[in-house]
Amino acid sequence: MMGAVLQLERFDRDALVSPVFRQAELDAAFAEGVAEGLRRAETQRADRLCEMLAGLSASLETGRALRAQSQAEQIRALAPLLDALFDQLLPAVARIRLRDAVLAQLAELAGTVSPLGVRIRCGADTGAFLSAKLARLGLSAVQVDDTGTEGSVEAEMTGGEILWDEAALATQLRRLIEEMMETD
Repeated sequence: MMGAVLQLERFDRDALVSPVFRQAELDAAFAEGVAEGLRRAETQRADRLCEMLAGLSASLETGRALRAQSQAEQIRALAPLLDALFDQLLPAVARIRLRDAVLAQLAELAGTVSPLGVRIRCGADTGAFLSAKLARLGLSAVQVDDTGTEGSVEAEMTGGEILWDEAALATQLRRLIEEMMETD
């Protein structure tokens, strides 16, 4: 007895079918994916930087407001001390005028304090990027100095200084006292 005849099919005919994607297309898709990943990473970095700079600017503004309030309170606290100092030296009207003049001068000096800010020193490669982000956010308290070395970033707090001319201040106070002595 002879068995049934087996008939075998050939499956290698379909192996010659060209691939769905060519190597150039795969390479282009890979390059596009890498570029998209880099763009997303750069966007995330830029967003984090913008958040950090906005937070820093808000902190500086809060600090300025608190410092101005503290200065005003400290100047007001000097009024009784000035009254006690001038009490025996001048008549009441002159004493009040001199006290008010000294307090006004102190307030003017406190107003000349340069505001706190931040200077970021970096290379030219980062400077344009930071400047664009700061301009987009409208932050003036942060300045960019792109004269640093490539690939470096340094941040420095600036401001908080009071500058005055001691001679001019002394002359103004002398004139005020002389004027008060002449009127009384």
